[in-house]
Amino acid sequence: MAEFCSQCSPQQSVDVINLYEIAIKLKEGQSESFYCSGCNNRTLFKDESGNIYLGKIIDGVGHLQPVKLDDLKPQ
Repeated sequence: MAEFCSQCSPQQSVDVINLYEIAIKLKEGQSESFYCSGCNNRTLFKDESGNIYLGKIIDGVGHLQPVKLDDLKPQ
């Protein structure tokens, strides 16, 4: 069964990778990788200062984009 992240999940009945839950459990300097079947999200990273970044694949290249914890809450 395909897994979707909480930012792109088409419905609540599918397996959902909860980005908010992952982010709040990360310790500084830690990351967690995942594979979302619906979008380009691939990892969450928390830097040494506590800033959170969402790793995406854009045009075949990985990019870290800063995000706020509230932006990761499921809709």
